[in-house]
Amino acid sequence: MLSRDPVFIGGMFKSGTSLLRAMLGRHSRIFAGLETQWLAQDGRNTPTERREWLERLAIFFDVPPSALEQAVGDEVQADACLDRLMRFLSARDGKPRWAEKTPYNVGAIDRILTYWPDAKIIHVVRDPRDVYASMVEIGKWKEPAVFANHWCNTVGAARDWLGAEGHPAYHELRYEKLVLAPETAMREVLAFLGEPWEPEVAMFDGRPQDFERVQRATGKLSATLRRLALPLTDSRIGVWAKIIGKEDWEPISVELSRRGYERLVAALIAETDAITMEAERSGCVSLVGSKP
Repeated sequence: MLSRDPVFIGGMFKSGTSLLRAMLGRHSRIFAGLETQWLAQDGRNTPTERREWLERLAIFFDVPPSALEQAVGDEVQADACLDRLMRFLSARDGKPRWAEKTPYNVGAIDRILTYWPDAKIIHVVRDPRDVYASMVEIGKWKEPAVFANHWCNTVGAARDWLGAEGHPAYHELRYEKLVLAPETAMREVLAFLGEPWEPEVAMFDGRPQDFERVQRATGKLSATLRRLALPLTDSRIGVWAKIIGKEDWEPISVELSRRGYERLVAALIAETDAITMEAERSGCVSLVGSKP
């Protein structure tokens, strides 16, 4: 029987959402494929748009487009389309539960819990300085206001929704902990989901097939998936110091503070330091390469 408690992964771009999705997909009970961009389907209901979406997903999931068309049927509402699509794919792989990764899932938690009341949301959070540095690397969202908009609509929106009381459907996972202590992090994730522990989820050695499928479907060279093709590494922690430095981060910090997130940003940076120091204290070493 397919479950009615799917998993939604989200977080700011370049925060490790794809990494978590790939690791979670190694579990024997959870199907977790490439990003469906389901939220973008709102208002895209013309036959051409629908066909292009399904053709791209057919490459992503290695399935004939006709099979996806049959699975989705004549449904046009994005939530129902996703549900039909993912239930079909998880059943194909013999897994009772599915997970979908889209960064803006964390900005649509109310919508998710309305359609899937028993859903679980995992928010992957990374040091905002490293997130900005990674965006600068690929030449995207470098302007303070633009980056701040995206950050506020993901990290800020999720924290605002959560409030001080927390919520049983929400789990926050730090990217730094995922790569420095993968077994600890994934044990916490599976406990949150109520799934049995399987050591394979913490033994990630890369998924080059994801990079190849996206390139074939879109013609684009995804920097995220290029990194995902490699084994787990902690070499991206603290990368901001090499790419942007304090003087470049300052206007971003000012903009986020202006929007009311000064304390949150400071808390996340302090948490990064605490996670890193704990890893050093416990003897964690770089998994591939060396830490900056």
